[in-house]
Amino acid sequence: MVTRLLEDDPATALEHARAARRRAGRVGLVRETLGIAAYSAGEWQEAVSELRAARRITGNPGLLPLIADAERGLGRPERAIEIARSDDARKLEGDDATEMRIVESGARIDLGEPEKAVVTLQTGDLSPGRSGTPVARLYYAYASALHAAGRVDDAVTWFMNAAAADVEDVTDAELRLVDLTDPEAAETASQAERPEHDSLGDDAADSVVSDAVPDAGPADVIAAESAAPDTVVAAPPAPDAAAPTTLPAEVAEAAEVGTDSGASVVVDRPVETLASRYDALLLDLDGTVFAGHRALPGALDTLENIDTARYFVTNNASRRPADVVTHLTERGFTATAEQVITSAQSAARLLAEHLDPGSRALVIGTDGLAQEVREVGIAVTRSADDRPAAVIQGHSPETGWAELCEAALAIGNGALWIACNTDATLPSERGKLVGNGSMVAAVANATGKEPLVAGKPAAPLMADAIARSRASRPLVVGDRLDTDIEGAHAVGLDSVLVLTGVSSAMDLLVAPPEQRPTYVIGDLTGLHAGANAVRIGPHDGWDVELDGSAATIRTDGPARPETVVPALAAAVWAAADSGALDDTDITVTSPNPDVVRVLESVGIIPVR
Repeated sequence: MVTRLLEDDPATALEHARAARRRAGRVGLVRETLGIAAYSAGEWQEAVSELRAARRITGNPGLLPLIADAERGLGRPERAIEIARSDDARKLEGDDATEMRIVESGARIDLGEPEKAVVTLQTGDLSPGRSGTPVARLYYAYASALHAAGRVDDAVTWFMNAAAADVEDVTDAELRLVDLTDPEAAETASQAERPEHDSLGDDAADSVVSDAVPDAGPADVIAAESAAPDTVVAAPPAPDAAAPTTLPAEVAEAAEVGTDSGASVVVDRPVETLASRYDALLLDLDGTVFAGHRALPGALDTLENIDTARYFVTNNASRRPADVVTHLTERGFTATAEQVITSAQSAARLLAEHLDPGSRALVIGTDGLAQEVREVGIAVTRSADDRPAAVIQGHSPETGWAELCEAALAIGNGALWIACNTDATLPSERGKLVGNGSMVAAVANATGKEPLVAGKPAAPLMADAIARSRASRPLVVGDRLDTDIEGAHAVGLDSVLVLTGVSSAMDLLVAPPEQRPTYVIGDLTGLHAGANAVRIGPHDGWDVELDGSAATIRTDGPARPETVVPALAAAVWAAADSGALDDTDITVTSPNPDVVRVLESVGIIPVR
C-alpha cells in the first residue's frame, strides 16, 4: 500500500508505513519503508531516525542519499555534506553515487556555494547523448547548479540535454527551457536568490522503495523544481581544522627564537608532515616548482622524496602535457604526461561542451593549444574571416596586435569567447612577465565582453585536476593567492601558499577571505614540515598586538620560529574581519631581534 499510495497520497502512505512499524518494528524492510514514506511526506526528523535504523539493520548503503537529504530538510546542509564525504558514501556506485552527488550539490547551494555545486557534479558522467531517468536527473541537476551559479547560457544547454534524455518525462526540463529562453525570464532567473531546500522528491524516494518494497512500480525521479537545487558533488574532506601551520624552509632552519625575557625556545619534532596529511598534491608550476628555466630552491629534492601522489596543475596554456614533462625533466624532475593537467585541456573541454562537433574555433595561442582543440572534435582557424563559432585564447609569446585583432573581430561578430586563464603576469627568472590575462584584458577592453575562464581561480581546471587525481583529500600547492588559492576555495579544497613566486607574505596578511590559504610555507621544502606548525591559526608562544594598522609581535613563552607568520596572519585576518584593523597600510614590528630575523627571511620587513 505504501508503494501504491506514495506518489499520489504520501500522507496516507505514511500512515500505512507507521501501521506496519507498530506490527513489525524489528524488520529492516519495514523500517526502511517507513523512512522513505516519512521522507516523501516531508517528515524529515522521522525520516532520518527510521532510515538510520533501517541502515543499521539491513546495511543498505543506498539509503545514505535519502538520509543526507533529510538532514537538508532539517536545515542542516553541513551535516548532509559530512555524510556525502563519509567513507561509506564514497563507496557508493552507479545511480546511488549519482544520487549522493545530487544531494550534496543541493546542500552546497543551500550554503550559497553554487560554483562548488557545479564542480561536484562535474565528477559524474556528464557525457552528452545518453538517455534514461538517472541520466536526465543528473543533467537536470547540473543545469540547475549552473543556473544557480549565474551561468544561464550553460544552463540552457544542459536543460536541453536533460529534456532529450528524459524519455519518461520525469523532469520539467522543457518548461525550464521555455522560462530561460525568454529574455525577461532569464534576466529574472539570473538574479534570483538561492532556493530553499527541496527534497529529492517522492519520485526519487520511489527509486529506493522499488528495491525495498516487493512489487514496487518503476522508479520515478526528482520532481522538476526539487531537482534544481540538489546538484553538487562533495569536495574532498578537509583535514582536521584544529591543526596549526608551518612556515618556510628558511624559517624552519632558523635558530631558536628567544622569548622577550631571554629564555630560548624548545622545538618539538613534528609527528605528521604537511605532505603526508593528504593523498595528492595539486602543484602549480611557474613560481612554485620552477621559475622560467630554473628549478626553485628545494623543489627537486622535496618532490623526489615525497610519497604523496603528485599532479602538476598549470594555468599556462602554451605547452601540451608532453612538453611540460620535457620542461620538468630537463630541470631534473620526474613526471609523466598523466600527471600534468593544463588550462588548455580544460578550455578545450569547455569548448566541446558549448559547440557541436565539427564547429570551428579561432585559436589565439600556441600550436599546442590548437592541437588540444582539434582533439575534442573542433576545427581550428586563425582568421576571423572564417566566421568561427568561438574564440579560445591562451598564452603564447608570439601573440601580438594582429592576433588580438582577429579575436576582437570574431567576438564582435558573436563568437563565444573562452580564456584558458587570466593571470596578469607570468613568473620568470628575470621577474614578472606579461601573462595571458593582460592580453585577455586588451581584448575585453576592445570588445566590451568578458570570456568564460577555464583556468584558476575558475573551477573547470581544478575540477579536472580532482578528477584526474581520483584523490579524496588533495592539497592545492601554489604561489598565487588570486589563482591557486582562490581556485582551491572555488572547489572546497585546502591549500598552501608557497612564498617563492608572485604573492608575498605581506600580500598574505591583506588577503580577502576567498584568497586565504590553509597553510603557508617558504618553499617546497616546507611540505616536509609539521602540518600543525604551518597551518594558519593561533600558535603557542606568540602574542600579536594590533593598533590601527600596526601589528606588534611578542613572545610570551616557548615559541617555534616557523609558526610566527601563521600566527601573525591569523591575528591580522581576525582583526580585519571584525573591523578592528586597517589593513590598507599595515606595518609589522617586534622588540625581539630573533623574531625580526625570521620575518625578514620571508619578506616581511618590520618597522624598527
